[in-house]
Amino acid sequence: MSSSSSIADTGASSAGSSRARLLPISGIGVHDSFLIIAPPGNPVISLDARLLDRIELIGRSPALPLVTSAAAVAGVVGMAVSSVPGGVFIGVPLAYISYSRLNEARRRARSRDLLLVLGELEVALHVADGADAAKRIADRLAPFTREAPITRPEVYEDARRRLEAEAAGTRSARAARELSRGLVVGEDAVRVEEGYLKVGGVSFRIDEVRDYAVRGANLPLPGGRLLQAAMGLLVVAAEQRARVGEDIEALRERVARYEEWSGRSRI
Repeated sequence: MSSSSSIADTGASSAGSSRARLLPISGIGVHDSFLIIAPPGNPVISLDARLLDRIELIGRSPALPLVTSAAAVAGVVGMAVSSVPGGVFIGVPLAYISYSRLNEARRRARSRDLLLVLGELEVALHVADGADAAKRIADRLAPFTREAPITRPEVYEDARRRLEAEAAGTRSARAARELSRGLVVGEDAVRVEEGYLKVGGVSFRIDEVRDYAVRGANLPLPGGRLLQAAMGLLVVAAEQRARVGEDIEALRERVARYEEWSGRSRI
């Protein structure tokens, strides 16, 4: 089994070499554990779903503002906002921050937005191809997320390696490798360094990224490239989790349930 970083490298390069299996309107697709966003005229953006806690489907009315709550902002976004404009990105699928928990009626609606959850941060990605297409994307990526029951051997092996890194005291190094290719724009990894979000050689202050995100805007990159600021905040949240450490007891329970279900022996 290859390491997480090599899997990420393979996924990003494969995604960048072909757009044939992307949804025709939104330019969104899946390659292995990667969410692929490839609008025309923009480099391929790939996000490793293994960074996420979970992926859900939500319904959203385009006419309504996105109501936010201070509780969901704490520790990640760092400020409370009353609403986020719902304007669509030019040439890029709409991504926006969703702070409030949506009620069950809306969650049961014909949902065409993906909700990407990491800790207290919720980022929604609009899928213009419709509810069925959004569900297919969610169903393919959800098994790789950190709160989903383990059902795939490669996810089990990845979870075991995270447990082994914790036991060996190498958690920080492993987390850094995971983050190094967690979100990629073209060939440029998105990373956090000393209070800045960096995309290749371009740097944005974290508070600047937050301001772009709450306006529903893109981060401007050289050559007319774009990255949804809300997606960049996922890397910020992942870096914060890496410093604190993930819930190891929950990870052990997921591993144990898979071993019981699959008949794999504990080591």
